[in-house]
Amino acid sequence: MKKIFLLTVLLSLFASYSQAQISHDLEIYSDDGLKFTLIVNGKVINETPQSNVKITNIENDYVQVVIKFENGELATIKKKNLQIGTPGTSDSYPVSTVYKIIYKKGVYKLRFVSRTEKKIQYIY
Repeated sequence: MKKIFLLTVLLSLFASYSQAQISHDLEIYSDDGLKFTLIVNGKVINETPQSNVKITNIENDYVQVVIKFENGELATIKKKNLQIGTPGTSDSYPVSTVYKIIYKKGVYKLRFVSRTEKKIQYIY
């Protein structure tokens, strides 16, 4: 009887732990309404250029980002280690991070806007 109870408890703990995976969201938008194509870790996110792109369920705290503007005359923005996860924490929890494209000193740049903790629904 004790073995069955212990097995049931262990399986319950494993099941709830396996449901709580860390996955971040990333949103990038243009203040000026410029349309762009977003490439994250070599994968094209939006085939059709848009001025606001949101990606869900990213499992990495850092990603490589390339932003190609619809207007081919504008320089491409490249970030090798764009931080999505919360900086300086060993315990990583899912967050939703927002960056915006701004025009500064004659070039378009990517700037951090906000980072908020995502609400997690545990399945029991």
